[in-house]
Amino acid sequence: MATIILRPKDRNEWLKHREKGIGSSEVGTILGVNKWETPYQLWRRKLGIDPPKEMNFAMRAGHYLEDAVSQMWEYETGKEVIKASAGDWLFINKEHQHRRVSPDRTYWLDGATKNTRDWKQKGILECKTTRMPIDPDDLPKTWFCQLQYQLGTAEMEQGALAWLVTGTDFGYAEFAFDPEFYGWMIEEVDKFWVDNIIGKKEPEPINAGDVALKYFKHTDGKVIEATETHLKAYEELTGLKAQMKELETRKKELEETLKMGFGDAEAMEYAGRKIATWKAPKASLRFDEKSFKADQPELWKQYTKESTPSRRFLLK
Repeated sequence: MATIILRPKDRNEWLKHREKGIGSSEVGTILGVNKWETPYQLWRRKLGIDPPKEMNFAMRAGHYLEDAVSQMWEYETGKEVIKASAGDWLFINKEHQHRRVSPDRTYWLDGATKNTRDWKQKGILECKTTRMPIDPDDLPKTWFCQLQYQLGTAEMEQGALAWLVTGTDFGYAEFAFDPEFYGWMIEEVDKFWVDNIIGKKEPEPINAGDVALKYFKHTDGKVIEATETHLKAYEELTGLKAQMKELETRKKELEETLKMGFGDAEAMEYAGRKIATWKAPKASLRFDEKSFKADQPELWKQYTKESTPSRRFLLK
């Protein structure tokens, strides 16, 4: 087996091992199918230009719920998840040690001789929790890439994705390892690792978020000449803004017509169907910064920090 198996002593050690390569959750970004992150943003994070992703509530909940999703998958399929596969561990390719993956779970394939060390008799299970509606016939591309990268790195032939949507909708799909897809994928992964991470070559920005990260501040007095593409976008955008202004004016007129009919009522109905409400919100506390600054100027100054605003886009 051309794979190293590591079982770090704790999660912090596991995280350090993950930083030394490309994990399966990063492959979709490199391939350009992750709508939440671009290759440029990943590059900055991997090189330490930007801080690592912080564990938010959704990520933490997903980690805790892996066991629940794996148990639901067991119930639905009749397959057996290998309990010892839970936890933070890694497969690392011996020849290309930047290829490293941490499957959520492994399971016994049908007809397998259990308790064997033969990884060919095991499959990989990726457990997902999400609030997005999931179409089993059109699964997120990042999920598929993640599973195929894991199978190829671990040298396993079968895998499955299982998902739980908002705690109420469960589904799963099974996949065979696709060597051709994996071959194309690792070409891109290896190139990113060698050129962009080891060689520190900066990926090209692909959206406005990348540009804002790369050029956080403008250069005073610098002016560029618009291309035909830019001019076309400008003209279309100014036209849209004019339409939006007209629509906003009409919206306010229609709201005014409706409000005139309310009097002191909280709701309006038509033929038994509620069509609008107009209610005062509950009273809330608001910090009066202006008065505080006038009454306690020194304390206000002590707890006020200067922030650097991001660039502001305006049409002229």
